[in-house]
This record gives sequence, C-alpha cells and structure tokens, in this order.
Amino acid sequence: MGWQSKVEDLLYESESVEEIVDIDNARVVVTSHRVLTFTPEMDGENFEQVERPNVTGVTTSAIGPTGLAAKSIRYGVYSALLVLAGVFVDFGSFIGGIRFDAQSLQGTGASGLAGTAQGMLNLFSQLDELMRTFGALGLLVAVAIFAVYWLLRTPTLVISVAGDGEDLHVPRPDDPDLAVTALEEAILIDEQAGDSGRLASMLPEDIF
Repeated sequence: MGWQSKVEDLLYESESVEEIVDIDNARVVVTSHRVLTFTPEMDGENFEQVERPNVTGVTTSAIGPTGLAAKSIRYGVYSALLVLAGVFVDFGSFIGGIRFDAQSLQGTGASGLAGTAQGMLNLFSQLDELMRTFGALGLLVAVAIFAVYWLLRTPTLVISVAGDGEDLHVPRPDDPDLAVTALEEAILIDEQAGDSGRLASMLPEDIF
C-alpha cells in the first residue's frame, strides 16, 4: 500500500495517529495535529494534508473539468436571454407599415438603395424569430456541454478547509452518508468534550 502503510514516517515529533478511515482504495489518517489523505487512484497528488483545526466539515462534492461546467452555464444564460427576448419583444411592431418600393423608384438611381433598406427592414422584423431559433440552439449546446462535464466528473467526499486553503477530496463510496459521519467523528472535535484539553494535546510537548 506504499505510504499509506508508512504513516508513522510522516508524523511530526510528538504527533500521533488517532484514527484511520479507509474509503475504497483511499485512506484518511487523522492525527493529533493534521488530516492526511492518500488517494493513489485519483488524478492529482497522491498525498495531501491540512492542519486539523482548519477543517470545517465533510460533505459530498465532485471534481472535474470545471471550465466545461462554467461554459455550459454561461451559454445557457445567454441562450435563455435570447429566447426570452425573442418571445416578449415583437420587432415587427417597431417597423409598422414602413415599406420601400424599389420598383417605383426605378430609373431614379435610388432603387438599389431602397431595395437594400427594405431587405434590412424585413430582417429586423424577423429578428425575434431568429433570436428564438439561435437561443434554442444555444440551449442545446449548453446541455450537451454540461452532459460532457457530468460524464467526466468524479464524485467525491470533500474535506472542507477554512479560508483560502485548498479542500481535500477523496473518492465517494457507495454509502456517502456513513463515510461523512465517520470522517466528521474522527476529525471534528465535540465542543462539549472540552476544546481546551484537546488544544493542549495538539501543541508540541516542549512549548512549555
């Protein structure tokens, strides 16, 4: 099992192992000072650690290509706005009965300009329909991108770290609630148990 079975070699002086929680092929080691995670089958680093007082809780989460998720949400919002604008705004009503008769202007040199202007008016009057069409296509693209993200994501349990610290992820087992409870009981300190005594045990022996 590699370093998972040699935790003692990673301990600080006066640090001791208090609990070991195995989750599938991963291992979470709770010591008097830190929380150590060994995840040899996950992407990224095989070993991560955090000072135990910085842990705020354990929840279910997932890791994956977050760029795809963000892109899916962005496309979805923009596309939904296009659809809503196309539904509630009637661009044809802005034009009313305005028309440019290019045939009546033939021979005056303005027939070409009138034809171009009428084409632009026709396009503008259909803008709401075009917005609905492109908005619907955009929503389909957003759903497809999110589906790719969902297939590539890895469900995890996350050990939440306070402040700007990076959270620790371990594989999510079949029964995540049981694993969350086991980790919280191992890592978090029961306030009724007396924090002062536990805090003193976490300090180096020679501090006094």
